[in-house]
Amino acid sequence: MKLAVVGNPIAHSKSPLIFRFLFDATDMEFSYEKLLLNSANAIPALFKLGYSGINITSPFKQSILPFLDTISAEASQIGSVNTVVLKNGQLNGFNTDFLGVQNALFQNNIELKNKKCLILGAGGAARAAIFALKSQNAFVKICNRTSEKAQVLANEFGVGFCEQSELAKVLSETEILIDTLPMGIQLIAPSHLHENLVVLDASYPKSVYSEKNVGKLIGGEHWLLQQALPAFELFTGIDLNNIDYKQKELLNLLNKS
Repeated sequence: MKLAVVGNPIAHSKSPLIFRFLFDATDMEFSYEKLLLNSANAIPALFKLGYSGINITSPFKQSILPFLDTISAEASQIGSVNTVVLKNGQLNGFNTDFLGVQNALFQNNIELKNKKCLILGAGGAARAAIFALKSQNAFVKICNRTSEKAQVLANEFGVGFCEQSELAKVLSETEILIDTLPMGIQLIAPSHLHENLVVLDASYPKSVYSEKNVGKLIGGEHWLLQQALPAFELFTGIDLNNIDYKQKELLNLLNKS
């Protein structure tokens, strides 16, 4: 079985490390590569080259949709796909990013019900984060560098919206911040952060929130791992709940790499 992760950029991706670790733990001889692409148009052709599963990362999570034969209920509601599986000649799209958000927080003992949450960004990862938080009955607002995109997204999902000029006030009341902005982009002034704030930053290996005044920083490796585990199950049909694959050891490896 040939698997891959595609995106642009893609060199920084740690997905191959996760999957190779899981292949070893399950005694499977699969391959997993990183592929740099310029367009989602090139993704369907990969399946004709022998790939049976593809992870999709930025910027193709939404542009891949027209090329799929089926889309899972969650992916359809989110409007974004990060996992594509070839089965019976059809390309089937799924979204495991929302599970990545939920489980990254749950694994760090963060409850979501009735929590005041702010999401930065308006792309595919932000869509998954909104879905993840709403499904756990959290209160959600979103903010983006392009206000119009955030406003459209807020209306689509029925969540709150804030302008950049309102960030200081909104952050003072925010309990959980999820940042889906591209690596290195900082929308928030460090002085607006506070010690009661939990931050889940999608970016890795570096976070703009490192050594900042926040109560807890959950790095992007946590989100990456927790979305990869259900993707692995979709690719292989293996239930990881039945296998001791040493998740803590894998997370430590991700953080150190």
